[in-house]
Amino acid sequence: MPARLHTITCGRSSRRSSGSPATGSASRWKSAPPSTQDPSSPIPTLNINGIRRSIARSWGGREVALKADYTVVCTWSELHADTVAYAAYPDGIPEGTPFGEFLGRQCASFLPALGFDYIWFSNGFGFSYFPWTYLGANYDGTSMPTADYREVADRTLSFWEHFKRECPGYRTEVRGTNFGTGMDLAKDFIPLQEMYRRKYIELPPPNSPWGALNFDFGLEVASYMSRIAVLPGETYPYRFYPNDPWFWQNPWWDLYDREPHDIYCPLSVARVNADGELENPGIIELLTIDTEKGELNADCPAEVIPHLRRAIRDFPDQPGLLTWLYPFSEYHASVERSAEAAKAVFFEEWFVRNAVNEGLPLNTVLSTDAFEAMTDEARGRLRDTILWTPASWLAGERAERLAAYVREGGRAIVYGSVLDAELQRLLNIRQDEGIAGEIALSSGLQQDVITDEATVSSVFMHDPLLGGGAIGEALGDADDPGTKVCATGKQGDQVRVLALTRERPEWKGGKIGWIRGSLPFESGGVSHLPNRQPERFKDISALSRQLLAEFGYELLQSKAAESDKPALLFVTRRDNGFFFTGCRQDTSVTLRLRFPEGVPAMIGQTTRAGEGAAAYRPNRTFHDECRVFVKQRETTSVSCRELAPGPTPNKSSERMLFVAGLRDAEVTVFPPLASLRAGRVEVRGETAFLDLADCIRHDRLVLNKISGAIEITW
Repeated sequence: MPARLHTITCGRSSRRSSGSPATGSASRWKSAPPSTQDPSSPIPTLNINGIRRSIARSWGGREVALKADYTVVCTWSELHADTVAYAAYPDGIPEGTPFGEFLGRQCASFLPALGFDYIWFSNGFGFSYFPWTYLGANYDGTSMPTADYREVADRTLSFWEHFKRECPGYRTEVRGTNFGTGMDLAKDFIPLQEMYRRKYIELPPPNSPWGALNFDFGLEVASYMSRIAVLPGETYPYRFYPNDPWFWQNPWWDLYDREPHDIYCPLSVARVNADGELENPGIIELLTIDTEKGELNADCPAEVIPHLRRAIRDFPDQPGLLTWLYPFSEYHASVERSAEAAKAVFFEEWFVRNAVNEGLPLNTVLSTDAFEAMTDEARGRLRDTILWTPASWLAGERAERLAAYVREGGRAIVYGSVLDAELQRLLNIRQDEGIAGEIALSSGLQQDVITDEATVSSVFMHDPLLGGGAIGEALGDADDPGTKVCATGKQGDQVRVLALTRERPEWKGGKIGWIRGSLPFESGGVSHLPNRQPERFKDISALSRQLLAEFGYELLQSKAAESDKPALLFVTRRDNGFFFTGCRQDTSVTLRLRFPEGVPAMIGQTTRAGEGAAAYRPNRTFHDECRVFVKQRETTSVSCRELAPGPTPNKSSERMLFVAGLRDAEVTVFPPLASLRAGRVEVRGETAFLDLADCIRHDRLVLNKISGAIEITW
């Protein structure tokens, strides 16, 4: 579905004026919780004054004190009696009126009167009263679980039931919280699956503003994918944040530094449907076109729109290097069965956030429901991607189905604690006595290059509460030739496996990887985001990216100090080509890349290509196309440029790539499939066109013993 540009127009309520009887100014509440306010989004079209700062936590759990100046309405609150006349309550509000009923009835009155098309609930409104903190009703920073799932979930649903009953004719769009589906489930028991099923909302929440506010793209992208793995309707939105009409900041100028990273990075995300086809966002939302002064700054759209157009033009059409096999249904079912399951869900989703922030190229998502519904033909479209999936949902038949996929040639990486017997057999793992606390890391994986070796830590701190339990994984059969232990943790004389891969000849090229993972979070604090442990403790999330080298993808980074911000990297596929997209928060950080086909020769770039990974220094925000990969022994400066596509004796060309600096190289070319199959691809050496009759390998050309320069046209 083509993207359509539109502006969020509903749900704006001026903070410069108080409520009126027409819009509601209820001041007496039976409960109203402390929470946080998102400065990037419109607040609900209801200006509530006099919200009390305390809340009776009658639904279980402990109160978590948050910033008092950030408040959202506890949507399942009941109102005290009010004799003031309201548009939908001319005789006043009866004692005990549910807030959802009040808001729905008022909206049904004023939305048509004011000509609004729909209403927008922002800042987690309708989801949580803790939308801006990783804490919640079920996690207070020290204990989890602390609440009853059914009670909290039913209270959340009660608001929506009351609201939609009173206001059924208007679309309700939602901003959601700042967190992902699993995070919200773990901390607040938010029943997003049921909200989708009951059609309370037609679109999932869009990407959050974390990329704008603090460069937390791991949280933004992981949360975005978790929400769109399953859709309540036909499509999903993407939101960009160029201006802010309420706060003294306009992100394009004040937060983004006029850099388009929050365009290209989230728009590298796509979902896979049950037919194995990719679905991109069908709606582009802009918040907003005007500033807090009501200005329409012409420079802002002039700079932003070309990036949006390019990102839309380059939407991925096949899975990236990794595809997140996301257990949307299983996560909801597990937490509903037992609140204890929240611990595993919390760990697994926050681990993905950390891994993406460490450069894991995860930008494609596939729900387990869609995976189960796939035909053999649809699953065949996953042959070039590696499934990335948590361990907690893999039990019994589900673990057996993943094992069957791998044994038929599929590739997958599992993360988290391995408790299921079938999964243990697949991975050659057994459970031993768990270890926690300070653990010494030993890794056989290729490591990032750190100039200041004194900053490199080899010890991590594992907290069982936040880390999915103690680490008890040990190697099963030490004599299995197909198992490769890649990283271990040692405490005293106890050694536990942290990462491994396994493959067997009869698996038809299939391969399974596993990483245990841990979170470098300190517990006990009250903050928006988890507090990082002291730097002397290592964040082992980077092992996820480094493990990809065992599958042929070397994605390394060079930094001055281990604590320097890593570069974000996403790899998408479009028209059989590759796009390397990301952001170097610290522009002193360098990428070092090598694929199974060789080092990437990105269009417009020069790199020193030889044996091993090649160094790249892209722009702070980069979105670079690549269709050529090079393998050669001798190190030379290899460049790739796009030149004018002049005609050849056989055709009028559409594009020409000029690759130079080759030295007895194997060159792999990924042209558009339509051109490859139609025989329109030609390669000219320095003196003549090459004979390509024996060079076609499925979706690519493989050229051998190439030196000097070549021109590739189609």
